[in-house]
Amino acid sequence: MIPVSVQIELCIMTASTKTHKTDKPPNPRPLEMRHDLHAVADLIELCFSPTLDADGHRYIRQMRAAAKNPRAIGMVDRAAPGLHGFVWEEKDKIVGNLSLLPVVAERRRSYFIANVAVHPDYRRRGIARALTEAAFEFIRKRGISSIWLQVNEGNIGAIHLYQGFGFKERACRTTWHSLPIAPRIDLPANVSIRPRRPTDWRAQNQWLERKYPMELRWHLPLHTKLLKPGLLGTANRLFSEKNFRQWSITKNGELIGSLSWQSSYSQADWLWLATSPQHEALAILSLLSHARVSLRKHRTLAVDYPAGEAVSAFESVGFRPHKTLIWMHTTI
Repeated sequence: MIPVSVQIELCIMTASTKTHKTDKPPNPRPLEMRHDLHAVADLIELCFSPTLDADGHRYIRQMRAAAKNPRAIGMVDRAAPGLHGFVWEEKDKIVGNLSLLPVVAERRRSYFIANVAVHPDYRRRGIARALTEAAFEFIRKRGISSIWLQVNEGNIGAIHLYQGFGFKERACRTTWHSLPIAPRIDLPANVSIRPRRPTDWRAQNQWLERKYPMELRWHLPLHTKLLKPGLLGTANRLFSEKNFRQWSITKNGELIGSLSWQSSYSQADWLWLATSPQHEALAILSLLSHARVSLRKHRTLAVDYPAGEAVSAFESVGFRPHKTLIWMHTTI
């Protein structure tokens, strides 16, 4: 499955190289934007078609549009010379791809491996392994030791491949999407929901750090400076070009959770859950139900959450698992 973050989209659309095409290119070889981008888009669409969502199809369209605009490709190459990719070519046909995106994770320079794809007719020949080895060599020569990737939990072959390179699981996260019809949830008499107050922020921020740990937050569109109360938070939200709404839930007058809605230009708006561990299910049921009624939108709502947690609560309020990804990391 293709990751849908804007950062990962940039990886494919802006990969650069200094090499030139030959009749029999070495395998694997660096991606050549002007020659390869359209073929890479075709390969990714073929390999990931069973799991492509609306963002994935938009991503493919953007790649093909960029492939038709050599001037735009040249401008991006000059603006972002650090972005790279590798391909495998057989008889003038690209049958393998791997993309590399430079990122800052855990406060250090790292690389993110994305969109490892091999044509079905050429699998089990070691192409994915060779592409990964080329990526490791590329990263090692640049003096960077930290590498990240994400893989669909059902892609057992890829998981085993990456484990062989020393990758270890750091997290497993499920993205939940709202269904068109939301069931009605009645609140208990001792529970109430109100707009988030400045005094709620301390507990809300602590709960956010628990569910969205800092070592993984770099890939999410979650920026707590946009959720803070006060003039600074208001100013940050104003200049973010996004819309926000926030609610808090209390039980017997005690704060047990907060929820933040954040608009998005992708297929779904984001919801950020921050709940007391002792009242997680109740807070999720109540807050998500309230948000769906309050927003009165047809837009899909998305929640990123640790895999396997609060499953019954999400399902009961009309959410379904959209994808579950394993985050893996290694050092070289």
